[in-house]
Amino acid sequence: MTTIYLLKAITNMHVGSGDVNIDIIDNKVQKDATTQLPIIYSSSLKGALREHFENKWDRNDKKIDYIFGKEGSSGGRYSFFEANILTLPQRSNVKPYFNVTSPSIIEQLIKTLTIFNNEDSFTPLIHSLKNFYEVIKDTKEAVIFEEFENNNIYLEDIKASYKKVEELPPIFNKNLAVLSDMNFMQIELPVIARNSLDENGKSKTLWYEEIVPKESTFFFSLIKDKDFIKEFDEILENEIIQIGANRSIGYGFCTLKNILRIKDE
Repeated sequence: MTTIYLLKAITNMHVGSGDVNIDIIDNKVQKDATTQLPIIYSSSLKGALREHFENKWDRNDKKIDYIFGKEGSSGGRYSFFEANILTLPQRSNVKPYFNVTSPSIIEQLIKTLTIFNNEDSFTPLIHSLKNFYEVIKDTKEAVIFEEFENNNIYLEDIKASYKKVEELPPIFNKNLAVLSDMNFMQIELPVIARNSLDENGKSKTLWYEEIVPKESTFFFSLIKDKDFIKEFDEILENEIIQIGANRSIGYGFCTLKNILRIKDE
């Protein structure tokens, strides 16, 4: 049984790449090796979920080993896939922000749903996304799906035009915008200056950290054993999960929802 989840960052997130670099940015987030878009590696995602459930159930609970495998092993009856970016927030001159995506990301989501559509449960959503893809696949700059009196609409510095659609796929709402693939790949993630203080409260070390901004969304696949644990799903979809570093300053708090249960919000 495969479930596709949407993961939404409700606070800024930093899942570090761990790479050594000599760039001005000291700590970068994980990126896809091909597209260089933000991603959450499956090992990071699995580790964060394991920690949450160990705190919830008890690290010695047999359900932990059943789902995730024994500590130090790669076993476990559930298979976790990497979380791919779906939308990023972009500021606009007509509202605080739009949730932006791109044609290639929609195409990737369709492929993911199609691969795991063994029981035809994803068929209606795939059909909806394919229809939407046909409308936006040739986007040159940016399109939005909400009408405004102001026709000079910009997302950051990208000119956007209104496109009327009968219905958006159920996982999106009118706050959606689509950028061309090239424009989406050129989005720069926020970089925050951070420092540590000495015992006298003076700045001791200054460093720069890249973040994935709150309101960003990802999607990932999770293959469960046929004897899956229902309690796992209930906790996953009804509690806030912390992923990545800097819990003490509120980073990485997320909600997860089964993609088939996402409604227009």
